[in-house]
Amino acid sequence: MSQKASIRDFRIDKKKVVARLISILIMYLIVGLATRLIPQGVYERTVENGHTVIIKDSFRFLESNPMPIWRWFTAPFEALVSGSSSTFIIIIMMMLLMGGIMVILEESGIMLYIITYIYLRFGNKKYHMLWIMTAAMMIMGSTISFYDQCGILVPVALGLSFASGWDSMVGLGLSFFPIAMGFSVSTINPYTVGVPQSIAGLPVNSGMWLRLILLVVMYFLYVTFLAEYAKKVEADPSSSIVAETDIQVRQMFPDQADPNILNDKQTRRGALVFLFFVLLIFIYTFAAIYVKVLSSVAMPAMLIFLLAGSLLGGFSTRKLSGKDLMHAMRSGAKITLPPAIVAFLIMGLRQIVVSGSIMDTLLYYTFNSIQGMSPYLAVFVVLGITMLLEFVVGSATAKAFLVLPLLVPLGNMVGLTSQTIVQAYMFGDSFSNAFYPTSNMVMILSGLIGVSFKTWYQWSWKLILRIVLLVAATLVFCVAIGYGPF
Repeated sequence: MSQKASIRDFRIDKKKVVARLISILIMYLIVGLATRLIPQGVYERTVENGHTVIIKDSFRFLESNPMPIWRWFTAPFEALVSGSSSTFIIIIMMMLLMGGIMVILEESGIMLYIITYIYLRFGNKKYHMLWIMTAAMMIMGSTISFYDQCGILVPVALGLSFASGWDSMVGLGLSFFPIAMGFSVSTINPYTVGVPQSIAGLPVNSGMWLRLILLVVMYFLYVTFLAEYAKKVEADPSSSIVAETDIQVRQMFPDQADPNILNDKQTRRGALVFLFFVLLIFIYTFAAIYVKVLSSVAMPAMLIFLLAGSLLGGFSTRKLSGKDLMHAMRSGAKITLPPAIVAFLIMGLRQIVVSGSIMDTLLYYTFNSIQGMSPYLAVFVVLGITMLLEFVVGSATAKAFLVLPLLVPLGNMVGLTSQTIVQAYMFGDSFSNAFYPTSNMVMILSGLIGVSFKTWYQWSWKLILRIVLLVAATLVFCVAIGYGPF
């Protein structure tokens, strides 16, 4: 594949950055006003077996003490010293370092080598590649999660997409999105299936038959959506929803096949070194399923492996000196600095909700509303509670221990089986990872390719609608058949 202009020539559109900052400011005002209008309240919490859980019937309203308006705007800085500060810092570091990693992979020829190899292996059957890659990514998400680690696959997927005549959204559609979709219809994922099932007192593999059906249905629902869009862009590149932003993003990637790169032994050596570290990330991910301490530091570990792989791989090609590598990292950080600032500000939204003490009040009102309700309505309340809590508690495991001890007995009282409650919880916890602006990977990847959240939703709204219909039909079906052993 032949190279285009260097990634170093990438220029940030200042007008778009300003527009995004204004939209975030508006969200700050809306969330800030909510802390003034919704009464403050709190549930008491306790730690059981190392996990924080809400104590049933412990809710109490607090004396009104509205969050000062000036603290709405210091919220991002407060987030950096909050209990979730390590996660926030890692996200920002990852955004800054990803730019440098991309520069190294481009200038060393490693990205060109990997993309060329995969592209030529499929020849003219690029839609076979789309179907196979999507299936593989979705299975990974459904079984071992790999959600936070999907960043390692995005650069290669973007290059393959551009080389195939598609755009950056199809690139994300070959990497991040199918992993997120698989995560949303988990089959044996220990975080989204194992933990909730255990809390609900269900056998780990109970309900598997429906989850397998959901995985297959979701695959065909998603891959047809992606293939339809890819064919549209291939037929008319101007129809791409990211045609404008892709003008610069394409500078990072090759655009046509050149098999000669595969004969470059030094580049091959660098690519193998980089892929070795990618393999280590896969091994680490599997190990983290069984070793809890590894799971707790998955994102920083992935970042370390990815950084080490790109630096050592780039150096192994003998095209970049140590000085060149450091300069590449600085150049890349400049490119991804504006998106990192945006992510920093978005973290403040979450902090306002927490500091404003309104989340527990919303949970209290919602929990009360479920009593005496029809099970067909109650199951959607369970779904809504989980989606609401996802805004401030991203961890599937932490959220499960926090609310399922309350949701399961409450749902049982109105006629919902424990298996149905867990399924509603899984839906609410997972799909939001691909569509919430506060999602870690959504912030990182939208910043990486310069796509606004507005564009993100313009591209995915048809997919979201299909998912909503699938979720609604599934939950109604679960209630109707009394899904699960109990």
